[in-house]
Amino acid sequence: MLMPLYRFRILDGAEISDNGDLEFPDLASARVEAIRYAGALLHDAGRINSLGDRWRMDVTDPSGVTLVSVSFDVVDAPGIR
Repeated sequence: MLMPLYRFRILDGAEISDNGDLEFPDLASARVEAIRYAGALLHDAGRINSLGDRWRMDVTDPSGVTLVSVSFDVVDAPGIR
């Protein structure tokens, strides 16, 4: 049985990464993997600096329709300089 195809796109004002088509049994599985992948990016300090303070990862179908979006905003606390 063929599994559905999904893409993970990382956007930081412009698309900076597209990993191509990946197979997952369903959208719920692709969503879990997107959250895990985003966590790995957050863990990797070098990649965070390149991503900036506001970025998101979209899970799309192969035609580019967004199915899930995981967003991140880095905001300094008030009074911090």
